[in-house]
Amino acid sequence: MFKQNLNMHVFWWILVSSVNILLLVSFYETIYLTDISTAIFSVGNILVAILVRNELILHLLYRLAVWTSVKIVYGKYYLNSGVHYIGGVHASCATWGFLWLIVDVFQQLGDPSDPLSMATSSDPISIVISSILLTLLFIIILTAIPPLRDKFHDTFEISHRYLGWSCLSILVLHQIRFQFIIALNEAYPLETLLTNPVLLMIGLMVFSIFLPWISVQYFDNFRMHCPSVGVLVVTFPGMADVGTFARISLDGIEWHSFSVARTSKSKQTAKSEIHLIIGAVGDWTKNLIRQVEKGNLPKRLWVRRVKPPGFMFSINAYSRVVVIATGAGIAPVIPHVIKNGHKLCIVWIANEHEQSYGKEIWSLLDSHPHCNIFDTGIHGRPNVEQLAIEAVQDFRAQAVFCVSNKAVTEKVVKTCLGKGIPAYGATWDS
Repeated sequence: MFKQNLNMHVFWWILVSSVNILLLVSFYETIYLTDISTAIFSVGNILVAILVRNELILHLLYRLAVWTSVKIVYGKYYLNSGVHYIGGVHASCATWGFLWLIVDVFQQLGDPSDPLSMATSSDPISIVISSILLTLLFIIILTAIPPLRDKFHDTFEISHRYLGWSCLSILVLHQIRFQFIIALNEAYPLETLLTNPVLLMIGLMVFSIFLPWISVQYFDNFRMHCPSVGVLVVTFPGMADVGTFARISLDGIEWHSFSVARTSKSKQTAKSEIHLIIGAVGDWTKNLIRQVEKGNLPKRLWVRRVKPPGFMFSINAYSRVVVIATGAGIAPVIPHVIKNGHKLCIVWIANEHEQSYGKEIWSLLDSHPHCNIFDTGIHGRPNVEQLAIEAVQDFRAQAVFCVSNKAVTEKVVKTCLGKGIPAYGATWDS
């Protein structure tokens, strides 16, 4: 019997914190922390925080989790939700990188009995740069706290984007300079620099961040149209796996992620195309849809070539699942209907499905043998949690996936987990 007794986001926090506390205690009791060791731990934590957000690594983790899940009976939920909540690793490692940097600043203040510490503590530039870096990291961490992130989401996005880039630049320049100062006090400076773990980690960090930008594609032959009020369909050239999402931008700076609804062959070019279904949810999507409805289409579209999996990719770990979708949340379900329709029982809740989302999508779902289409315009708002439980019992499903707004998703996931049913839903930690 499945029991939900461990929040994987909290689990990652506990694991990362335990490792860092162990390092802190071990090093403090054996040899006094040096400038080099604190820099290694600080940069190391920040490196891990960056790597777990790398799109290629996400691809690997999701595929490994699903591949393993197919071969085991127990532990599927924790294995897949562990990847789904990988943001816990990102947040905890970033926070510990910040805490180790505080220790590093204190180390730079110097120990009069340590000649190496004296060499670095007499450098006021390092102290000033570290203090600036600490301030910027503190702002980023503060705005990422869930209650503040929910209330001031735009502030969070701006601080994470621009202050994050600023922190990276400052950290790289500061550590290169700092490690050079330390290396000059060694017998073999060049050998020390070439084998310096901090500089090697910084190199990997920069490579990981810039790798997705190398593969950015630019399109002017894309299409956008609104099949109904508040719904936008975006079509552009490319290929994508089932369960993945695409990152798009209109200016190459501000990026937004949307699940891949489906792929098809272009009638004009016979080449593969990707389709996204976007609902009017945030300020950016509402403004874009408003402009398209007026006929003011963007002139260009940037798309990242690497399209990482989302939580819906974990459907592949189960043989029978129930999918709850509301409104435009049907978009990430469509590829699974096309490829793995036999394993899905779908509950699609929306208003005037065919008129709102087009005849093609309506026909695909309406013809599915296990699809309950619930029209809120006729029947009103249903008890979504009850629909999910009933669908699981009727279909004998192994898990539930919910694609909806935050409130509905939390209710469905909480109710299903309470009944012993593995349940997944998109969260801010995805």
